[in-house]
Amino acid sequence: MAAPFRLKVYAKVLAATWATFGFGSEFLRWLFVMPLFRLLLEILFRLDHVFFPAFRRVKIRAPIFVVGHPRSGTTLLHRLLAQTGEFAVFQVWEILLPSLAARKIARPFIQWRIRKGQGVLFPKEIGHEASLDSIEEEELLFMHRCNTQFMALLSPLGLGDWDFPELVYADEQPESVRKEAFRFLRGCLQRQIHARGKPQVIAKLNYSGMRLRSLFEEFPDAKLIYVVRSPYDTIASHLSLDRSTLDRQWGLGNIPAGRLQRYFARRYRYDVALYRYVEDLIEEGLFDAAQFMVLPYQALTEDREKAVRAVVEFAGLKLGDEAWRQIREQCQAWGHYHREHQVLPLEAFGLSKQRIAQDLGFVFKKYGFPI
Repeated sequence: MAAPFRLKVYAKVLAATWATFGFGSEFLRWLFVMPLFRLLLEILFRLDHVFFPAFRRVKIRAPIFVVGHPRSGTTLLHRLLAQTGEFAVFQVWEILLPSLAARKIARPFIQWRIRKGQGVLFPKEIGHEASLDSIEEEELLFMHRCNTQFMALLSPLGLGDWDFPELVYADEQPESVRKEAFRFLRGCLQRQIHARGKPQVIAKLNYSGMRLRSLFEEFPDAKLIYVVRSPYDTIASHLSLDRSTLDRQWGLGNIPAGRLQRYFARRYRYDVALYRYVEDLIEEGLFDAAQFMVLPYQALTEDREKAVRAVVEFAGLKLGDEAWRQIREQCQAWGHYHREHQVLPLEAFGLSKQRIAQDLGFVFKKYGFPI
């Protein structure tokens, strides 16, 4: 079932590309270049078993997963911990090439690009800075299986004529598709532990808030940190980031206005679904208190070091003096953070505070966010 699932998503991508941009370089890229890249990567994945067989013996114990609505503060927490060098996290180029054999081949070229100053993929003005050597979220690994909502943003899928509920409601996917996705994630994490020599996983999986049942089936000893922030802030920031990303990739002027408006309507609808699904699972009692921690965004902004210490204690991590020194320095540096990207008002996306308060009143009420 996994292969037909990927083909269905891929067919939607091709249809969306044709409908949005017509016959041209973007359509040819998705028709020929991307399938060839994925085929080559599959071959290299298999070669990992020949040249790096030790990765298969790696055990993943008590992985830590950070989830939350996009723009809720998950990146801040993830990078605060990741920059210590204590964890098996991924740089952007390692996410693009999770195969150890592929990295062996590509590393000289990647390092050359970084030295030449050609490693920036998304500048900070976009709202989420990303370069080949920056730490990035592991949710993007699912792009290699066409099984993440990032497909809607990083391909023309979200601009197409069809919705993509099969990517959103991931816990409702066929069992074979769900298990194949997590087998892939497990293999990537094993490779990264083997490559970095760091046994502790801390992974940022925002959109996987919609597959938490499956995640705990695959990793029953996992610990989950749920970062929660007011929907007023997250939704405006998220839609603004997506708008800037679409502009960076294709230029807003090249996207028909109707398709752009429909993209934001879909994105908002699925953002609401993410909030609701996680809260439903909490109410259902899916999470054990020893495995689940709620971290309000306000705690991260008021006293970052205190918030990190609470996370470290909850997760049972042991960090040395040098790691804490780096965390304190980064906390102080971010204390002087000045936003360089623009967050557009909700009205720019056809929304209002009244609409959000109506759709997500349960979040405001539970966490005491002002309406």
